[in-house]
Amino acid sequence: MKTVVFPFHKNYTLIAKKIADLDFLQPIQFIEGWKNPKKTLQEKWQTDTLLIFIGCLGIATRLTAPYLQTKRTDPGIIVIDGAAQFCIAVNGGHSRAVNNLCHLIAKHLQLTPVVTTGTETYGCFSPEEIAERLDCQIEDPYHLLKPLQSNLIGGKIISFYFDEPFNPPFFPGYQISKAKTHLPDEPFLYLTDQLCDCPHAVFLRPRSLVIGTGFRKEVSLEKFQEFYKNFLEKNGYSHHSVTEILTLDRKVPFLFPFVQNKPIKLIGYPLEQLRDVTGNFNSPCAQKYLKIPGLAEPTLMIRGAKILVRKNAYPGVTFALGRLSWKPKGYLVFVGLGPGQPNMMTIQAIQALEDSDLIIGYESYLKMLPIRYQKRILSIFTQMGEEIQRVKKAIELVKKGNRVAVVSSGDTGVFGMSAPGVELAIQENISWRIVPGITAALWGASLIGSPLVNGFCVISLSDYLIIWDKIITNLQLIAQTELPIVVYNLVKKDRSQKIEELVHIIQQNRGSETLVAIIKKDGSKKIVQLCDLIHSNLDMNTLLIIGGIKNKRLGEYLITDRGYNL
Repeated sequence: MKTVVFPFHKNYTLIAKKIADLDFLQPIQFIEGWKNPKKTLQEKWQTDTLLIFIGCLGIATRLTAPYLQTKRTDPGIIVIDGAAQFCIAVNGGHSRAVNNLCHLIAKHLQLTPVVTTGTETYGCFSPEEIAERLDCQIEDPYHLLKPLQSNLIGGKIISFYFDEPFNPPFFPGYQISKAKTHLPDEPFLYLTDQLCDCPHAVFLRPRSLVIGTGFRKEVSLEKFQEFYKNFLEKNGYSHHSVTEILTLDRKVPFLFPFVQNKPIKLIGYPLEQLRDVTGNFNSPCAQKYLKIPGLAEPTLMIRGAKILVRKNAYPGVTFALGRLSWKPKGYLVFVGLGPGQPNMMTIQAIQALEDSDLIIGYESYLKMLPIRYQKRILSIFTQMGEEIQRVKKAIELVKKGNRVAVVSSGDTGVFGMSAPGVELAIQENISWRIVPGITAALWGASLIGSPLVNGFCVISLSDYLIIWDKIITNLQLIAQTELPIVVYNLVKKDRSQKIEELVHIIQQNRGSETLVAIIKKDGSKKIVQLCDLIHSNLDMNTLLIIGGIKNKRLGEYLITDRGYNL
């Protein structure tokens, strides 16, 4: 992929330099966009696949409008505003993978991605996005992508067929099944590396095929290309699925021009390694001139590929075809959604949800998700008491190749799902990571001043997993410190009794005039004395911050005296 960056002003070159550090956009060429941009754009329109404009969206629109024709030929277009706040996908969202690039650029430069294509708006996965997630190349010989995407946006379930050994993971909006003799008469997805006459198929070509080849030095590149194409077509395999070409190491340079601009890797093996391969290869030329048993098939064996087509000979060239094992790589991510307000969800959390195929969580947490992700929700094991089943289901999906997010409110490591989840993930040897969230203690403290800056303790009153007597013991120990106490999970079960015991313990150690901040989920707050806490309206969505020794009240705020000379 070639990338051209147009800063519309000299002051925007700093943003351009940050873009230059992004490896996934290389190679990059910078144009002084404030100097005759029309002429430069005309030259670059046909030769470069991604244009990034830095500055006003209106200027970029007026510049590019005269050249736009069709998404099959137009370059991808991204606009980053001059204040470096937004990364906007303008053109080529699916066809040029601009939506994905937009999210990547935004993630690395800490911008807000702006993506407005239909499937993204409705939370669906476009065929192009599925292709990217499965590391496939999309092929649409019958121009069916547009009606297929219209059906998807309209809520219609899309048929998604596959040939063995390719078994894709589940994607919302698609019905995945093994290919059968009679295929639909309406647009559908088809995951296969084989050629077939399917006029209603949009093909996903897995990067699965490897070709072993040998050739004489007098063979021209044009002849090699002609034989290569014939070999694949004759044997019924798609060139879009070829991911590697294997040959003798000293022959690799000859093939450099052939693979230029193709997603194909060249691998060369030395004679010493090829001589060690055993088998019946019937390669008299290789045996006579190179003193090796063969070349086309032995390279496949060294690579560990399953041989699909044994050696085919052409004048001066041999080919053999193999298939590598293919399986999408899933992973598990534990995501903290924050205290419940949409603007308190971190950029990392949003990116993790964006990258996920499926989202699993407790029903109250799932309701916190933005509308965009509703179709990714897997409504299974959503109740209290089903935490282990929830994680085990997530791990099961990861093993099938899905990217699964397990969500918790606040921070997933504070009374959240990361504890059992990480342990099970390690036991099952799957990839996992944690995306932290803003826990309620920090959010609540920000609403009432500075109650926690000298340190604090956090405790949950839920006896769902910890017996109440143990919670009482911990409370008694914490109350003897000078630290503020943040209290989570004022659960419904025996709530009045729990609050009474909490007040009693704090009163014994800190006095009945101890200040307590009561913070509701909607952000409303008030400060009362400890003796008035029992009579307050407390529920599961209430957070308490019990003042420490150095907390003092200033109006409706709790302030900590840190010892500064004010």
